[in-house]
Amino acid sequence: MKTLTFTVLLTAITFCTATYAQTKADSLAVETACRNYIEGWKDGDMGKIANAVSPELTKRTVMRDREGNSYTTDMSYSSFQAFARTTKHGVRMPDLEPDKEITCEVTIYDICGDFALAKTVVSKYGFFDYCQLAKVDGEWKIINILWGLTPRQNQP
Repeated sequence: MKTLTFTVLLTAITFCTATYAQTKADSLAVETACRNYIEGWKDGDMGKIANAVSPELTKRTVMRDREGNSYTTDMSYSSFQAFARTTKHGVRMPDLEPDKEITCEVTIYDICGDFALAKTVVSKYGFFDYCQLAKVDGEWKIINILWGLTPRQNQP
């Protein structure tokens, strides 16, 4: 039984990697979508946001109330657009590194067929996004985002 389970698992993994291997074109498209998401927010550029983010977007984080209890916040596509419009004339956030330009580091963790997982980091403001993407009608779009503050932000 263990041999059969192992064989089935190995076959599934091999099928995914062989059939849906990460291509250079997909890697570039996933990275571009992630960069357009950050640059769209930074510049209030609705075109970049539309190119990068699915209208089905859900963006979440976990926060704490005054008593220290955790709760989840949700941001929809339209809420994200409204938030990005406020940055059109400049981002108004506390700078962790005031002399540093806003840059986005993108790490792609996995691409399997029409699905991908990537992470963006904007160190100037101390936040990161775990982005789940899907290829929709031939275009990579961010469907879900789980974001948070980098650990140094949380230190006293």
